[in-house]
Amino acid sequence: MGSRNPTMLLAGLLFGLFARAATAEVAYPSTDLKKTFNPVNNVEATLKLDGSTLTISVKGDVHAETTTINFETLNELHVQIDDFNFDGMKDFAVWQIDDGMGTYTIHRIFVYQSETGSFKELAPACGDGFANLRVESEKRVLLSTYWEMNEPKLCMTSFSTR
Repeated sequence: MGSRNPTMLLAGLLFGLFARAATAEVAYPSTDLKKTFNPVNNVEATLKLDGSTLTISVKGDVHAETTTINFETLNELHVQIDDFNFDGMKDFAVWQIDDGMGTYTIHRIFVYQSETGSFKELAPACGDGFANLRVESEKRVLLSTYWEMNEPKLCMTSFSTR
């Protein structure tokens, strides 16, 4: 039996992996979830997560609305219900681990708007999104990470006291 070149073995293995990845279909995680909560009295919100699609149904005394949001991700989506803008009404976030190295979380936050009876996506005070979100309820602030010239920075999205 002759000796095998480890470099050639590794190259063959990597080629096989890349060839398989190039022909594989993109599959979303099979996360099927249904959560119902009350953002305020007499209003019921139902979140139905089917793979990468979220359907939001809001039913109140005088208003009913259904909205669908598609998320572009390969990783599993998670739903978190909380009061993200500290106004006493329940909101929700959909979060995932980043699709790259899997080193940080990405949150999209949706806050309840009592005037319209619907949810509106919240934007951070800086950066493009809520990465590595921390909710500081006592200080009424959302802390997240954003990058400036490839340097991580702390973003503080604060809400005034009512």
